[in-house]
Amino acid sequence: MNRLKYNLAITIVTLGLAGPSHEILVIDGEQDRVIGSISDVSNVHGLAASAKSGLLVAGSMSLAPKNQAIPEGMSEDEHNAHHADSQLLKAQAAGSLSNITIIDANARRIVKRIDVDGISHHSEITPDGRYALATHTTAGNVSIIDLHNRSLLKTLETGPVPNYILVTSNGKFAYVSNSGNNTISEIAVGQWTVRRNFKTGTTPEHMVFSDDEKILYVINVGDNSVSAISLANGSSIATYPVGQAPHGIDISDDGKRLFVSNKKGNTLTDPAPYHIKRINGTGKLYVSSRAQPMIWVIDQTSLDVIGQIPIRGEGHQMAVVQN
Repeated sequence: MNRLKYNLAITIVTLGLAGPSHEILVIDGEQDRVIGSISDVSNVHGLAASAKSGLLVAGSMSLAPKNQAIPEGMSEDEHNAHHADSQLLKAQAAGSLSNITIIDANARRIVKRIDVDGISHHSEITPDGRYALATHTTAGNVSIIDLHNRSLLKTLETGPVPNYILVTSNGKFAYVSNSGNNTISEIAVGQWTVRRNFKTGTTPEHMVFSDDEKILYVINVGDNSVSAISLANGSSIATYPVGQAPHGIDISDDGKRLFVSNKKGNTLTDPAPYHIKRINGTGKLYVSSRAQPMIWVIDQTSLDVIGQIPIRGEGHQMAVVQN
């Protein structure tokens, strides 16, 4: 396939789609239209992008068969060596393996699939493009992928039902929301240790940083609120009530407003607004729907719907690549 070339002013947006489509759509974020797709990704939900490496990282919400066959051209010894990590061996025996797919974003070509323990929910890539991280809700851990070597580096336990993940812009720390025990884990990037855990509201899920990255805003699904947590000391400095069944969250280009989608309250759009992604520097938000195969384009200032993008399926985590 020919290498794609884009105008530097164009933002390319990709989003995972659940259901029978099993694909990633590529959207022109300037013209708000679908311009391509990447297929053969199984039930992808989490998606991250890296401008540094030119890669996309997508996680599968489907488990591999318990007794999956040894890949063609690989001996049994080689297959066992591939799963030498004891946690992966246990996961394979229990039938709880899924995979992380590494994709060349420009060529829209799958580079490699890596086995991981448990379904892969949300993904993130460090700013230097070196590592990818993915949460595994069923296994209570996070996978760290070395994107240079295209291999699983480490599996790190955080807390029960890890959901969302963010990495600071300086690449020093990652934050994971643990929905199962109402905590946020702070991970030291590179050392790959959990430095501290701090409390938040009930059933934390999606998160976003303030512009200066001093505050972490966390959606609490269990009590319909957003917690503002000081990253200096891990304490909650404010709690904001929001609508019913909150899910997506993002912050405005000027850093002054938070946007929250409420699936049952139909806040921002109607019906069932789901994931949110700010298209940096454009004044626009993309909001997917849990009920319709659609992305709404919303003006950050007026909150008016200024466009619609029909899609094939249900839009999940969106990753923005600016060329």
